Amino acid sequence: MPDPNSVPSFAVTSAAPGAGKTHVACALARWLANEGYHPVPLHLSCGAGSRVGCPGGGTVSLPAALLAEACRVPPEPLFESSWSGLGELATRGDVVIIESPWEEARSSGLPLIRVERTPGGLSVNGFPLPLFSFALTPAEAPELEGLPEWDYATRPRTGIVSLPHLLDFGDLALLRGAEWLTAAGIGKFEFIFVPATTNAPHDAAWLEETGLQGWLEEQARSGAEVVSCAWEVGGARVVERADLTDYRRLSLLLGRRLAPPLPGDAVFDELAEWAAPWARQETLLKAVL
Repeated sequence: MPDPNSVPSFAVTSAAPGAGKTHVACALARWLANEGYHPVPLHLSCGAGSRVGCPGGGTVSLPAALLAEACRVPPEPLFESSWSGLGELATRGDVVIIESPWEEARSSGLPLIRVERTPGGLSVNGFPLPLFSFALTPAEAPELEGLPEWDYATRPRTGIVSLPHLLDFGDLALLRGAEWLTAAGIGKFEFIFVPATTNAPHDAAWLEETGLQGWLEEQARSGAEVVSCAWEVGGARVVERADLTDYRRLSLLLGRRLAPPLPGDAVFDELAEWAAPWARQETLLKAVL
């Protein structure tokens, strides 16, 4: 266990699962970030369920990715390693926020923030907070249980046609690791997506001029699933934009279980405001910082 005097850190913990540790940890992380601090996360609670890819390689659990997002840092496997990683994490910022099971947190010697569920909301070190309205970690979708998990090492080869008049890059956010195409790709693809467009006649002509239209039809004949979003493209199956932005629908289309998308900044900022009345008066935080 770490020397509690050598590392600026505290542990968010609970004696019961599902009490709201992740909500409170994320709320305090974003509150500190908004106050000008540089928090870094260490997630040591259960990491089961969906995995989220890290920009530098590897994956972390969805709660660990949420905590990293709340700290405004990209996720990395170190954020879900072990107590031994605490020393290195302490060099990354002003304070380490640890989400940990109760027994481990209690024996760590670090300052504790204990979360308990109450009939009307949460109790955080005895301070009452109402329930936060947004679910950070949505319930698992039963229809996806039989699908293999999306994994960077075994993911299907996926291409996205980079149209001149592409409507919204946000439609493709869940297709992590896809190849963006402005010309015919080399080799065989398993999935190719033609996004929604603001100018279908122009982009249809562009597909013909670049040879992409013929290539898409050839890929479809070779077994690739060619998908166009909200407009007709020769050889493609047409889907709605919602089919690409809903992780459950896209998982079923790809035959792989995708992780739910992380909430946007506005949700984490709302979480920070939710915890602010307690955080501003909490002497424990003042002692740590």
